[in-house]
Amino acid sequence: MKRLTPAPRPVKPDFDPLVDYPTDIERIVTAAANLGFKVTLRDAAELWRRHAGEVCASWFEVEGSDQDIVATLLKHAEVQADEDDLPAPPTGYPSWLDFAVDTMEIRAEEQERLWANTPVSRQSMRDAVRAELAALRLKAGESAALTAPALSHDTKHGFG
Repeated sequence: MKRLTPAPRPVKPDFDPLVDYPTDIERIVTAAANLGFKVTLRDAAELWRRHAGEVCASWFEVEGSDQDIVATLLKHAEVQADEDDLPAPPTGYPSWLDFAVDTMEIRAEEQERLWANTPVSRQSMRDAVRAELAALRLKAGESAALTAPALSHDTKHGFG
């Protein structure tokens, strides 16, 4: 017998905090900035909406110290490093992921495949990983320009 259940429907907010509570949103963004956090207006509104939603409210007036406000935000947020705070990838690589792909350790995998009688070259493994990275970037909508050409470390860099 087939089950009949309610179909999911998109949640439609009954108000827009950016329009209805712009002063509150600005206060949230300012409190976060004062404590070294960057948050967009839209993200600030969503974080405060989640806070209010914990007790089935639509919105709470933003009150308290910067520390109180940010402590509330942190209950519903993920803290991510700012791109400006991250080290640049090594020279010649557009990203750390490109570097990792081109310099990954594959000797053990190569040896295991030899013993299993399914040999595969190191370069073909790197090419496969590079193709997967390119496919992920395509799905994410990143420019193909970010995909560095596959490097043959066997001859250029002494890796292998």
